[in-house]
Amino acid sequence: MANGSETAGMLPESSSSTVSTYIKLVLLGLIIFISLMGNLMVSLLVLRNRMLHKAPYYFLLDLCLADTIRSAICFPFVLVSIKNGSAWTYSVLSCKVVAFMAVLFCFHAAFMLFCISVTRYMHR
Repeated sequence: MANGSETAGMLPESSSSTVSTYIKLVLLGLIIFISLMGNLMVSLLVLRNRMLHKAPYYFLLDLCLADTIRSAICFPFVLVSIKNGSAWTYSVLSCKVVAFMAVLFCFHAAFMLFCISVTRYMHR
């Protein structure tokens, strides 16, 4: 049997999980916000500056737009899932669609980075 002094410094299980969930939600919200703002700023920069209307920058623009779409579509579902105790509250089809889109955008990002590197290598 634990005495009062041993358990006084420990948070109850539900309180520590609530704090952990809150921290995860705040950090993921911050990641979503920074991702959206950063990618939109780079996209606008590439679109407005005529000096950047070249192949490597179009690949960068494509990368930014794909990352913006992923941040706007996939991350909110993760945010709601974390809020609900990491339980998926939507249909099985939506789980598969969101998972497919997340993986698709990750592979798309890797392919765009490959295209950028090949383009830079060929223009040396």
